[in-house]
Amino acid sequence: MQKVFLPWEGYHYNFKSIKTKEELRTAVGNEKQTDNRTSVATWVGQILDFVQKMQIDDYVLIPSKGSHTYALAVITGDYEYDPNQCECLQHSRPIKILIESFPRDILSQHLQYSLGAFRTVFQVKYQEEIFQAIEEWKEQ
Repeated sequence: MQKVFLPWEGYHYNFKSIKTKEELRTAVGNEKQTDNRTSVATWVGQILDFVQKMQIDDYVLIPSKGSHTYALAVITGDYEYDPNQCECLQHSRPIKILIESFPRDILSQHLQYSLGAFRTVFQVKYQEEIFQAIEEWKEQ
């Protein structure tokens, strides 16, 4: 089974066990040993996106480490926590890879900047533009 991961160290617990946003803020602040509201809010947002907002049949772009390519995949299952995995692979979502690799430079400059943002998990606003670029690349 293929998976996409929230590759963060720490957080040795199932995020589904946290019932409120305030509990999650406290957990993140404790884990990261900070009370910086902006940093905590950023991490909380990413966790909520990964655990709750991502839905089955949503598309994900996965950057390839060390290259200028992405994989395109679709979410096939709910958030999973596996304490038996190595630390940075404990939080995952099952996926199906649709396109193993496509070059980053087929995307417009503003999309490349958007996808290069500091957040690990975020929603892209230009889904149709991405799909159009991929289709044009596949036709070449």
